[in-house]
Amino acid sequence: MKNLAMKRLVRDQSGGVGMIAAAALPMILGFAAFAVDIGSATLETRRLQGLADAAALAAAADPQQAQALAQASVAESGWPRAVTVVATRGDYTRDAAVAPGARFTPSSSATDAVRVSLQTPSPTYFARIFGQRSIPIARTATAARERLAAFSVGSRLAALNGGLLNSYLSALTGSSLSLSVMDYNSLAGADVDLFATLDALRTTASLNALTYQDVLDARVTRSQLLNALANALDGSNASAAGAMRTMATQVSGGSISLNTLIDPGTFGSQASGGRGLVKVNSMAFVSTVLQLAAPSRQVALDLGASVAGLVSTKVWIAIGERPAQSPWIAISDNGTPIIRTAQARIYTEVQVGNLSLPVVGNLVAIKLPLFVELASAEARLSGIDCSTQASRGVTIEAKPNPGQAAIAAVNNTSQLADFQHPVTLSNAKIVDTLLIDVEGRAGLNLGQSEPWQTLRFDNAAITAATPKTVSSGSAVQSVAASLVSNVDLTPVIIGLPLPLGGLLSAVGSQLTILAPLVDGLLNTVTGALGVHYGQADVRVTGMRCGMASLVA
Repeated sequence: MKNLAMKRLVRDQSGGVGMIAAAALPMILGFAAFAVDIGSATLETRRLQGLADAAALAAAADPQQAQALAQASVAESGWPRAVTVVATRGDYTRDAAVAPGARFTPSSSATDAVRVSLQTPSPTYFARIFGQRSIPIARTATAARERLAAFSVGSRLAALNGGLLNSYLSALTGSSLSLSVMDYNSLAGADVDLFATLDALRTTASLNALTYQDVLDARVTRSQLLNALANALDGSNASAAGAMRTMATQVSGGSISLNTLIDPGTFGSQASGGRGLVKVNSMAFVSTVLQLAAPSRQVALDLGASVAGLVSTKVWIAIGERPAQSPWIAISDNGTPIIRTAQARIYTEVQVGNLSLPVVGNLVAIKLPLFVELASAEARLSGIDCSTQASRGVTIEAKPNPGQAAIAAVNNTSQLADFQHPVTLSNAKIVDTLLIDVEGRAGLNLGQSEPWQTLRFDNAAITAATPKTVSSGSAVQSVAASLVSNVDLTPVIIGLPLPLGGLLSAVGSQLTILAPLVDGLLNTVTGALGVHYGQADVRVTGMRCGMASLVA
């Protein structure tokens, strides 16, 4: 009987559910605590991120007061629980080559970025049964003020010679230019707004470009670009606009893409904005873009007797390729890109005649061949100060262009365009007669290993787009005069020995008279190329200290 009762009890399952439920209740509550409380904490964390974003933006508006502004922003939010606020000032580098987590560098003296960290408890509900009343949550946000500077490197056109410029630009473009000196003066004295030009280019070239980078990437004709420049000059300089339109009608064919010359920075992805930030000298713009669009980078000019004081003037000019990722104009907030001028080689042969020299007599000619080679000048952004209105400014580091100059003959001028190899130079035959020749040779180093030099542009210099110059330690203002003062003259005698001291002295004197004429010629040529021996002109044409934005 007892055994039968036990068997029935074992088979009876009517009370099993209640027992199982009672045993599983702690586990069910634990899962509920996990699901509900973790979900609540996740929602609270998202809300806290919004609070951190707002606090970072508030603090970055005035980094000097970062901690107070961040705390005030959190207090104004009405967050129901205590929040620990830590605001850290620093520098933020907008450089895609730097890992996002490494772009913010803490610095107690920084004035452009703030990182705000918030920590607060998130309340629990089911977890309270197990004694866990809250879960700590934390979020971080970084905000930085927009800082931009627009700068360029090149050389001013110090001297104007309408005949030489017409000959050079005509040879460069395969056209026939006939602008007056007044036209060139108008272009050299006028700055044009870069973004206004790009806006106008959309119309003159019938572009469907959405962004400024699209405009820069598009292939446009030279005349379309020159007409866009003229449109951008309308209203600010009528004479320069007229000269530009005249040039547009005289320069036909040829196409160009501006993306190798201009780095628009953050404006590349924008379809508008930027006007007033970048100003470019009109003459420098024309010369540079026509060089880039030229079918050949080497031109030979025979100016005849058009240069005052000379009976014959020949000039060979070769322009080297710009290094990759080295624009001429840049908008940046850090040390990239490095902008550069073009490489250049210039060879001139000038001659004066009808001279009377001892020993060799009257009607003698003196010819002076001169070779100049210039590497690229460089500039990069070093810093932008947006801390106060009084201290606003931009710091640029620049290097002048190293190179060489020589009184020497280039027997094969086709070598000039080969920038991968040195040009072969030989002694210059300065006097060439049947009986006696006078040869000469002189060399000048324009600086080989130049350090970066610092240039500071205050608000006034930026507003006026005032250029500042860096010079190499061996830079000279008058290359020809410096070479002539050190030339080694050697007589080459055919026949009997003759007293030649007076001849060499007379030749040296004539070269001294000739040197300033050659220097004037070189100044015009190098100015048209946007380079100068042993020097670089840098301009900062605009800066912006904008509103703070979230960066990480």
